[in-house]
Amino acid sequence: MKINYNAPLICCVLLGAVTILSSGCKSYNDVAGRYTSKHIKANTNQVTAQIPETDELGYILFALTDVGQADNSILNKETPYYKEVMNSFAGFKNHKAVKLLNADLLNDAKSFNHFRNGLYAFTFNERNQLALKTDYRIDLNRVDFRRYAPLIHDFAVKSKFRKFYKEHSDVYTQIIQNQSVQLDMNSAWASMGKTYTEPFQSYKVILSPLMKGYSSSLAISSHGFRECLIFSESASKAMLYSATVQPVKGSNYND
Repeated sequence: MKINYNAPLICCVLLGAVTILSSGCKSYNDVAGRYTSKHIKANTNQVTAQIPETDELGYILFALTDVGQADNSILNKETPYYKEVMNSFAGFKNHKAVKLLNADLLNDAKSFNHFRNGLYAFTFNERNQLALKTDYRIDLNRVDFRRYAPLIHDFAVKSKFRKFYKEHSDVYTQIIQNQSVQLDMNSAWASMGKTYTEPFQSYKVILSPLMKGYSSSLAISSHGFRECLIFSESASKAMLYSATVQPVKGSNYND
């Protein structure tokens, strides 16, 4: 099954090495803000590129689903990183978290967007469990994360996902650094200006070595602070997995 997202494609602008394609996602209420003064102070007039651990886990879960395996428009399957993901996690394709996500995707293809939006609001706490970040909530997200949270936790533990993520930190860091030098408030607003009516005080560009399509954006407002999450795709395979970053040796962490 190929995921087709029918929302109008409003703008497509190249920011350095990353193509940001807004899909009119401001109609979604997947993530809401409950910003602290600390968050507002730290993020005002800031554009940051990120590869969040929870979203990367979500992309890996998607890659293991039957839907993800059949699709060639969302995932970049031509990189060493994708091959390492498959080598490390293919043995968990029948895990309950993967099966639940696959069932939701078959029922409603747009649930992919709600799923990854919601995962941005999560982090791993000191007990290695999924927990909401202090500054976000997901009360209106269409995905029931009460069902997903224990299954995702179980997947992360049994597959040793967090070890995989940590041991690929050099890959993630290089992608983030390559993108960060290209980003500023003006260029971020230039890419979003046809979708939203006024600039944001903060932009967060969410990246992944796995993604090549299905970009979107999400507007969040709380306590007078406006933030835009931009889930982007890469325009360069070289940036996704640079030849200067060597694949981790013996990367099958399932043993």
